[in-house]
Amino acid sequence: MPFRCLSHVHTHHSLDSLLSPATIVAAARESDVDALIVADHQTIAGSLAVRDYARGNPRFIPVAAEYKTDKGDLIGVFLQSEVQGQSAEEVADQIHVQGGLVILPHPYKSHILDTSLLSRIDLVEVYNSRCSIAENDSARELADIHGLPYVAGADAHCAGELHAALNLFEVGSVRDETELRQVLLTAPRSLLTREVSGVYRPISQIVKAWKTHNPELFVSQTKRLAWTLAREAWHQLQ
Repeated sequence: MPFRCLSHVHTHHSLDSLLSPATIVAAARESDVDALIVADHQTIAGSLAVRDYARGNPRFIPVAAEYKTDKGDLIGVFLQSEVQGQSAEEVADQIHVQGGLVILPHPYKSHILDTSLLSRIDLVEVYNSRCSIAENDSARELADIHGLPYVAGADAHCAGELHAALNLFEVGSVRDETELRQVLLTAPRSLLTREVSGVYRPISQIVKAWKTHNPELFVSQTKRLAWTLAREAWHQLQ
């Protein structure tokens, strides 16, 4: 059986998610996940909370977070502490100083993909459940051009997205996080992905509007949710 990794999950520590550690761990166990990468926005608190709750099942929950930078979001994995900084170079360098890996998530959503950034990337997220087919295809091409290993990211903010993507690595036993790091970088892999409803994107923004007391965002995303529901219902009738 391949080594299974669920990557890019958000807990309630992100402004746009309500997912609890219990819900995330239950979904990971249901999918026989061996490694779980929880990457909340701007904080490692979520990954620490999920790791404490899981108590070794899934076995590996490396400390991680997704940080906003001037050139787009970056995910740091195998962190020792929070990362501070605004520039992509500073954030990536701090992740590496801690012995971590830098994942470039959804590269064709609000990123500046210049040489300075790409030279600091360890893995590219070539499938993101919230991206279009074209965006994911372009991400895969980017990884191939630069010879970078790739991962699939669920980018789960809602329970229905927790089964959107899995990384299947062709390895035997993994003894520790040092070996897990090498698995992510070098092991042969395949991606198991599943299309999920578009309603989760406006729902997560409605959550953010509620948490940040932003009525304008709430109204705009409620309208977006209604439109998405109507469009998906219409497609099911075709």
